[in-house]
Amino acid sequence: MKVNDIIDLLNEKLKLANQENWDNSGLQIGDYNGEVEGILLALDISEEVVDYAIKEKVNLIITHHPFLFSSIKCINLTTLQGSLISALIKNNISVVSFHTSLDAALNGMTKELAKKLGVTEYSVLHQYYIDESNNIFGFGGMGFVEKSTIKKYANLVKENLNCDTIKVFSDDLNKDVYKVAFCGGSGADFIEDAIKKLADIYVTGDIKYHDA
Repeated sequence: MKVNDIIDLLNEKLKLANQENWDNSGLQIGDYNGEVEGILLALDISEEVVDYAIKEKVNLIITHHPFLFSSIKCINLTTLQGSLISALIKNNISVVSFHTSLDAALNGMTKELAKKLGVTEYSVLHQYYIDESNNIFGFGGMGFVEKSTIKKYANLVKENLNCDTIKVFSDDLNKDVYKVAFCGGSGADFIEDAIKKLADIYVTGDIKYHDA
């Protein structure tokens, strides 16, 4: 099976065409026609990930976050990025990323997060695209949980996601929680969606102080 065959297989579910216009999902480095001998999954490309791939003789790394986001004007082998590019090419390792296309997928990360958060009657928080079959693609999710308080629900989130610590921004930890909005990763762009849909609480992986 070739690298392009793997991309086509994933593209059936994760739709590269649905990625945000600023994103760079797809092939990052490598050869579409290269034969795949082993696959490694990772969140990001790092020195540890590349070293592991070389050690285990893996020649395709699939990441969530793209290794290359913007154009490169210079490949300097004394920098971390340059040395990683060199190591990947020398060892014939291809890199493919599925970022916002995975975030927006029908049965992707957001739906799995809904299960972890105990959310029922799940729907998309921020609608991005509707296909010819009226399937709604978008970012984040919305739904209902068993009635609780912010404090109790925050503890449930911490436990279910196996977090050592979490940050809670609230003026009343005893406020009732029933309607939940959530977004994996950085969810600041969808705060207004959560407000408009009258969410009692918004759960997200990354948010700036002033946005909160």
